Amino acid sequence: MVRQMAIAALLLASPALADETVRLRPGASTTLRLSETPSTGYTWRLDTAASAGLDHLQIVDGGHQRGKNLPGAPGQRLWKLRARTPGTATIRFAYQRPWEPDPVETRAVVVEISP
Repeated sequence: MVRQMAIAALLLASPALADETVRLRPGASTTLRLSETPSTGYTWRLDTAASAGLDHLQIVDGGHQRGKNLPGAPGQRLWKLRARTPGTATIRFAYQRPWEPDPVETRAVVVEISP
């Protein structure tokens, strides 16, 4: 039940990010925001094994940004991207508890970097 509620909250909070394409020029940056509720044990992580072209980007985990000032309230995980070199990168994120083998949600973001 808690797992289903976490999935529903995630889908309602950030549906526009699923399989999104971001276009940047070298040196430009942007911030991705993924809804998460760490009090449930679920957090977003960068899945480097499933990602491709990460050498074209600098990716910084900006940490969790709290939402409402209430214990256990959902917030957002911030990911800061900076384009380094022209090319295409596919970034895959996994939303899961560290002790569970499979994520409950995954997101992919394609970053196209052109001069």
